[in-house]
Amino acid sequence: MTTTTTGTRRPAPATSTRALTGTGLAVLLVAYLPVNMTFGSVNLLAPAIAGDLGATAAGGQLVLSAYTTAFAAALVVAGRLGDRYGRRRLLAVGLAAFAALSLLAALAPTLPVLVALRAGLGVASGLFTPQVLSTIQATAPDRLRALGVTLFAAMSGIATITGQVLAGAVAGVAGDHLGWRLVQVLTGAVGAAALLGLRAVPDSRSSAPLALDLRGAVLLGGGLLLLVVPLTLGSSAGWPPPLLAMLVAGGVVLVVFARAQRASERRGDLPVVPPSVLRAPAVRHGLVMTLLFFVGYGGFLYEFSALTQGALGADAWGAVLLVLGFGGGFIATALALPVVERYTGRWTMTGGAVGQAAMLAATAVVVGSGHAGSAFTLQPLLVLLGAAQALMYGPVLRTVLSRTPTWAAGVAGGLFTTLQQLGLGLGVALLGGLFQAVAGHAGGGPDVGLPRGFAVAVAVQAVLALVFATLATRIARSPR
Repeated sequence: MTTTTTGTRRPAPATSTRALTGTGLAVLLVAYLPVNMTFGSVNLLAPAIAGDLGATAAGGQLVLSAYTTAFAAALVVAGRLGDRYGRRRLLAVGLAAFAALSLLAALAPTLPVLVALRAGLGVASGLFTPQVLSTIQATAPDRLRALGVTLFAAMSGIATITGQVLAGAVAGVAGDHLGWRLVQVLTGAVGAAALLGLRAVPDSRSSAPLALDLRGAVLLGGGLLLLVVPLTLGSSAGWPPPLLAMLVAGGVVLVVFARAQRASERRGDLPVVPPSVLRAPAVRHGLVMTLLFFVGYGGFLYEFSALTQGALGADAWGAVLLVLGFGGGFIATALALPVVERYTGRWTMTGGAVGQAAMLAATAVVVGSGHAGSAFTLQPLLVLLGAAQALMYGPVLRTVLSRTPTWAAGVAGGLFTTLQQLGLGLGVALLGGLFQAVAGHAGGGPDVGLPRGFAVAVAVQAVLALVFATLATRIARSPR
């Protein structure tokens, strides 16, 4: 049965033939692992990929942005496809496509081919990612559901770090040319392993699936692509007229999208981005904070990898060891967050954002002044930076979901994930582009240019963190 859902109606409960077991949960978590593994690994190997394929630094950025932007565009409708056609079926289709495209990416002969395949990987990831959490929520018994959601949230950071560890280890043994290609194969193998274990995952679907709103999904995805591509390439290419035209076209398409969403909701349908959901100030602020957070996160990982390998004398494996400190601070604080929040309460996000701004500013000063010496002198700042980010990430997700009307909880979760991936892509495109532009104009070679570019880009990220803190303060002062 095909129905639509408005702001006053709630969809019927999901239907499932059996309950999720511990084995099935393990398979779902493995299925989610390659989503951020591929971002983390390619982020570390972007310079090697660009060098191997004879591309500029902007080409390496485009490899990253193509994945995250296509991922964000696919997410807006993938959850509803799973509700309609079965979540395990979408898991199988997405994982199979991911495994096959990863193998093809490993064989890519040129940068345009690799960018196209990475965009395909983004679409495949977008197809199966929403099904993981939806299946946990729809089929897990109470005792397993809470554990599953907690582990799902933790897997995001674990997968990114795992991808970088894998990339550093393989590149250190196989070298740049073969290393990044082997990493693509290994990441695809993880998806294939999850595909083989799907028998342990119960199938489920909604008994009253939401309208797909394919027109809205196409407009949003097209608008995002038209914006991210020129933002990624524009600075290094000198902003030629075709890229400027794409940028303008992207803005026009997104305006058309916004109007179409309002018209769809007035007709009683549930569009991919319901305007009524965004009218709640806490939800609107929370989603903006999500975008700010991941723009800074995506940009920082890209810039730090380029800095350590290009100016501070670290190889790929050395860069991984530094990121482990950052990730360790994040994971330890995330696990201790319930205890921390007993003391910080509703001001947790504000304190975390102010702490992040302070750590970023200190990092910018140390690197920009030339006092970094070696990359390992930054380790204490990186550990504290990871801890500060953990104080921001979990609470902002809970804020978005807890302040959203019950009927739109799934929609809000989808918007959060979409803005997460869009933010990662924009962070690489905008902050990574700023980093490369400043480094290129600084003169004095990479030993001078890269630290200066890093300092400028990180200073901008510190400002974004302060904007995050301002919005978090508004939410803390607002009634629930």
